[in-house]
Amino acid sequence: MSEIQIISRTAIPLVGAATCVQKRSLFLSARSQEPCGVETFTRTLVAALAARDHDAAQETAQAAAYELVPVSGRWRDVPALLRRIAQADRVVFGFPLVAWKRMLILPLLLLLFARATRRRISMFAHEWTGMNWLRRLVLSPYLLLSHNILVLSPLIRRQIADDPFVGRAARKCALVPHPPTVRRPQARAVTDTARSIERAARDADLVIGHFGAIYHGKAAMALLEVCDHLRGRGIRALMVFIGSFTKSLDDYEGKFRARLRELALEDQVIVTGYVNTTEEVFALFERIGVFVFLFPEGLTARRSSVITCLQSNRPVVVSAPQSRDEFRHHQGLTRLIDAGALSFVPRSASVAEIADRLLAAVAQPTNALPPIDGDAWWAATTDATRAAL
Repeated sequence: MSEIQIISRTAIPLVGAATCVQKRSLFLSARSQEPCGVETFTRTLVAALAARDHDAAQETAQAAAYELVPVSGRWRDVPALLRRIAQADRVVFGFPLVAWKRMLILPLLLLLFARATRRRISMFAHEWTGMNWLRRLVLSPYLLLSHNILVLSPLIRRQIADDPFVGRAARKCALVPHPPTVRRPQARAVTDTARSIERAARDADLVIGHFGAIYHGKAAMALLEVCDHLRGRGIRALMVFIGSFTKSLDDYEGKFRARLRELALEDQVIVTGYVNTTEEVFALFERIGVFVFLFPEGLTARRSSVITCLQSNRPVVVSAPQSRDEFRHHQGLTRLIDAGALSFVPRSASVAEIADRLLAAVAQPTNALPPIDGDAWWAATTDATRAAL
């Protein structure tokens, strides 16, 4: 997952002149009232591609080269979807990690129809081994039948290559840098949730934040152990999870809440649930002292939740990447890392070491870091996507 559960309502201006693209690409995604980060990424990417291509399409009186078609899951919509696929040159599948768990047969039918009508097929692979094996089984036909696969991280490409069933699909992978799908807004929306965090923070020595979907792959439960450890050192930490749990086969939310009760941390942990607007998200960010992300595989270039938090002017502590090569295709993120925007902890760090790094990050003055140039990041993403397609 990809990771953020909010749609940015800010228009995305793009730099660079548009160029004429003859092939029509049809992006298929879900249509959710509470979209996950993957769905948000797909929607925003297609809007950015269409904006970049708008002038060329007008000048040549062509149809739009990039279109987003939401898949509702209703069978009565299938004939219209099949007609749209037949009219396109390429079909791009985007798989929200939440919404399409309830739709298995219909997307597969669309895939087989696209293949039978000799449409070019592409897909975005946001995760692989981090997903349940049943989920990987469902997505395997898309990997194998796609002409190319767009990934946001070299780690995902390696995971696909190491899979004994779909490993040969790795040679079709193309890297695309992950842009900021959530942009820092000018205004703030102070809600009851923000006020509740303020009240709870009055009795806390430290407010720790975590942003995005809550699921096993982000090791959110380990943060409860950090809070418990700090309590043992006489430091009362308030842990704020800005986001909601994803529904999963492993009942991660149930396990999380059971562990919360075992540690008796109910009065030190807040889970906000889904947040609707960027104005509210960044109002919540301003109540946080330090953000922390403990990824078992280390930081990867696909972690949009980290990219969003880098716009908060708060320190961000995160598991160290396996290799700096992870960011070779992402110049924007590489520059921020080189500037010291992130504080890394070893992937094997103990709870005590993580707690020490959090306290050290809060104690250090905020450095003047280069801001994220959202327009430049999006230009790089659209360029890479257009080249891959």
